[in-house]
Amino acid sequence: MTGWLLALALAAQLPPSGALAAGDRGAFQAEVARLNRQLQTSPDKAVVTFQLARTYASAKQWPETISWLRKVVDLNAGFDPSRDPLFTPLDGTKEYAAIVDAARESTPPISHSKTAFKIDEGDLAPENLAYNPSDKNFYFGSMRKRKLIRCSGGGDCSDFAGGLDTVLGLKVHGQSLWLLNNSDRESALIELDLASGAMLHKFSVPGPGHLFNDLIFAPDGDIYFTDTRAAAVWRLAGDQLKKLPGKFPAANGIAISPGGQWLFVSTSSDGVTILDLKSQTASPIARPAGLSLAFIDGLYFHKGSLIAIQNGPISPRVVRLQLSADLRSITGFDILERRHRDFDGVTTGVLIGDELFYMANIQDETKERYNPIAILKLGLEP
Repeated sequence: MTGWLLALALAAQLPPSGALAAGDRGAFQAEVARLNRQLQTSPDKAVVTFQLARTYASAKQWPETISWLRKVVDLNAGFDPSRDPLFTPLDGTKEYAAIVDAARESTPPISHSKTAFKIDEGDLAPENLAYNPSDKNFYFGSMRKRKLIRCSGGGDCSDFAGGLDTVLGLKVHGQSLWLLNNSDRESALIELDLASGAMLHKFSVPGPGHLFNDLIFAPDGDIYFTDTRAAAVWRLAGDQLKKLPGKFPAANGIAISPGGQWLFVSTSSDGVTILDLKSQTASPIARPAGLSLAFIDGLYFHKGSLIAIQNGPISPRVVRLQLSADLRSITGFDILERRHRDFDGVTTGVLIGDELFYMANIQDETKERYNPIAILKLGLEP
């Protein structure tokens, strides 16, 4: 066999499976058994099936990994295994290539967004943005540079505030910009004056066990925000910061109904939890079979629907989740944007009327050669 034929044959083979140590075998088998039980009852079978594939890949059990990845793709829920580095050892094998090809064929691009403007500071790594309707300026935090910038709708940007840490959620309310700031020392909700950038108030929780992520204002002026590491939702009423009852695993995006009764929180990797703010009771949202609510980052309420930005191993997309009249269940969904040419880390956005402005490429995993950050706008009217 010639050299290139031998290389081709080797490339088409799965890598040898790893040998589990006696101490690891029991834990591995217990996790597989747990996930198989969860698969029987979970409303999001795709995310559990994907987790089974990841579990086998973690143990370097490659034939079983391939088998479970095929099941993931067959469910047609939008997963793309090539977005997860855990499967990198399978690159170049014919089995894995066929799975990736099938995943991409089942998630073709859907494009309705237009470029609003671009930010030249490509290494900013903004996780969130806010909008001030009074002067039509946008605000962006930075996960890398400990600062905020302010940009016009034409993309003219300047530094607004510094001396911060990892900035995540942002919201403009009245004459203030509210932000969620995180470090190993504390996580804090901070109010800045929009005119000067000066700090007006700070509400903090000490220690590294928190990650204040995203926030929303209720009609009565109270602020609700997610705490990803603590699996919690907090409320600021007046000057009192209080954790709400219940667990919200990996709480991330957050939205509220117009009347202020229902709080919607993206949780774990597979769902949306509804919190009744009157009774303080929480329950998972009902959804159609086959709809995966995995890896929702940005979450927004718009005219009886939830607008969700999904990322992670989901083929990056923006989805409209149509709600029932009582807002307690999802009755249908449509994909508004998927696999946009600029997508390279799509996380959150801001609603301005009937348009969603969102960041296409925060490039948070990029180390060099950054592109300008593209801000896209997406019309939400049918």
